[in-house]
Amino acid sequence: MGKKETKDKKPAQFKKIYELLSKYTQVIIVGLANVGSKQVQDIRRILAKKNALLVIGKNTLFKKVLATRVQELPDTHEYYDELKKFGNAIKELDSLKNQVAGKVGFIFTDTPVFDLKPIIEENKVETPARVGAIAPIDVVIPPGPTGMDPASIQFFHALQIPTKIEKGQIQITKDFVVLKTGQKVGQSQAVLLQKLGKKPFLYGMEVLSCYDNGSILNKQQVSVNLNDIVTKFQQNVQNISAISLQNGWINEASAPYVLANAFKDLAAIGLQSGFVFDQIKQSNAPVAAAPVAAKVEQKPAAQQAPAKVEEPEEDVDMGGLFD
Repeated sequence: MGKKETKDKKPAQFKKIYELLSKYTQVIIVGLANVGSKQVQDIRRILAKKNALLVIGKNTLFKKVLATRVQELPDTHEYYDELKKFGNAIKELDSLKNQVAGKVGFIFTDTPVFDLKPIIEENKVETPARVGAIAPIDVVIPPGPTGMDPASIQFFHALQIPTKIEKGQIQITKDFVVLKTGQKVGQSQAVLLQKLGKKPFLYGMEVLSCYDNGSILNKQQVSVNLNDIVTKFQQNVQNISAISLQNGWINEASAPYVLANAFKDLAAIGLQSGFVFDQIKQSNAPVAAAPVAAKVEQKPAAQQAPAKVEEPEEDVDMGGLFD
């Protein structure tokens, strides 16, 4: 019964994927390793609010739909009447076929992958270390009480874990490395972590790549922070401007600064000479302040003038003596 239901769903799934490949120019490929069904449903609801649709199905079916979509649909195709409305072949989708491998899902959306990646990957769940799983991180048990009674001490000795009995329970005396990154979890390691109540691994969806209108962005490219790119670009433009100004080179980076500096020089000359042109007025420069400042400076000179007027009298007297 289950196989028959699955078979009956295939035509609908085929048509739906075909439609989505026709509608969206961006497809985000996510890894589903160790991701539970509840996590999938939670992320699916979150993505729906961001106008993104998560599709999980058999890779063979997805490849079959891709192979059909990159070619012109023949009128002999079994779903020709339903699919012909989606237009001509989309040959660019051929680059997506190599991404359909392993346990993956596909997110169809027009929202940039850089905006969705944090949302997709932040939903992680603590998971026990199961036998046969590959450790994604180092697992270290720190010193401290285990909460286990002394009857289990032989188990720790068998694993060569340094322990002591204190206050009626087993206590680990120094850091003990249970697993290294990339190491396969064995039976004894899984039992130990279970006894200690440890769930050392965090699992969730991971963005592996992104198809974007014929181009494939790999894992490193989709991890780029756009704000960092803008900041670095601005810093480089500033460096180019500084070097250009130092060497007298005029280019797109230095030209605005050259013009700004030239205007400042002209404005300074205009303000000092009293020649005010339209650009100074438009720049809101303190045109009226300069003459006022000049008058203020002249007032003390005018007040001191009478004291210096005596000098001609002294010159007259002295001139008479030397004559």
